[in-house]
Amino acid sequence: MHILLASYILSPKKNCILKVRCQKICRKLQNVGGNIWEITRVLYICVVKKSYLLYKIIVLLASGAMISVKSQETLPFYQQYLVDGDFLFNPALLGKTDDVVLNINYQKQFSQLSESPNVQSLGLHANVFDRVGAGISFFRDQNGPISSNGLMLGASYFIPITDEEDRQDQFSFGIGTNLYNMNIDYTQLNPEQPGDQVLGENTNDIFIAYANLGTAIKYRDFFAGVSVVDIPLSNDIPIVNGIEPSPTKFYFNLGYDWHFVDGLYLTPSMMMNLNTNSSRIIDYNVMATAFGEKSNISAGISFRSAKSAVGSQNLGLSPVIKGKVGFLTFGAVYNMGVSELTENFGNSFMLSLGFNIENFINSRGFRYR
Repeated sequence: MHILLASYILSPKKNCILKVRCQKICRKLQNVGGNIWEITRVLYICVVKKSYLLYKIIVLLASGAMISVKSQETLPFYQQYLVDGDFLFNPALLGKTDDVVLNINYQKQFSQLSESPNVQSLGLHANVFDRVGAGISFFRDQNGPISSNGLMLGASYFIPITDEEDRQDQFSFGIGTNLYNMNIDYTQLNPEQPGDQVLGENTNDIFIAYANLGTAIKYRDFFAGVSVVDIPLSNDIPIVNGIEPSPTKFYFNLGYDWHFVDGLYLTPSMMMNLNTNSSRIIDYNVMATAFGEKSNISAGISFRSAKSAVGSQNLGLSPVIKGKVGFLTFGAVYNMGVSELTENFGNSFMLSLGFNIENFINSRGFRYR
């Protein structure tokens, strides 16, 4: 089917040689483990950019860059967790503070393309009663003719580890679900034969329910977490309506807040993402934070590497900045890639905005004893 998509993406007026080259790309991607959605993404980018550096892309992807290829997935994994979006990947962090937290993220890939992939997410979570936290989030992932939408619901329970009443030392576990829909808008494609049966009904969308599990701990400035997300509850077969469901993902994070002078601390941390497609992504992060009574500012850098069955690759460096002024939080990440794709199509960036509001849901507050 991916060979047919190569022809549909290019209009009949395009040179036939371009179609042949696109079909060759598809075959190369298939041979190194690419799936239909990454194939479609590359083809769509080529068409939008109108710059067919196809041979270079073939060489690049076939030589190992396909380790970053992913099947259809729920919320894509970027650096959301560094800009107050950690609850998006671990339900045990829902309601981890006494505030009602609203977090908004926008991620754009390949900044030189007007129609490049972009992801938006909006999440809300809080301590809702006693020691129980809960949250909800929405996301949309737009990639040319492919769009994804998801709803996450989750709850958590916190257990204080010490007698301190500041929620700095606590253990938690959580559970949640993702309700996910994905479809292809074939009206954005240009089939040579309108009405072709390949573009028939019930072949271009998917709905899947997933379960999420997680646990987290923070104690004496150490913090760590483990979560398993996208455990399929429905449509748990390899291909559904021609679409490959998301692999189950495993997240591990570990870090330490090193307070070496008053009003300033350093946070080295790491985040590992494994999945059932035998791929691995590891982020190594260092953040420095200066803080006052009601505000703080943080700056640092994140280095990402990845590995899969076809090889390993350093994916790039990402400067990170975030801060808090009163109840307002903000953040930004700039992903500087080291691959030829980013040289041709531009780097990526993320913007984050949030609000920490006094808890109006749980008027009695968190129960420590």
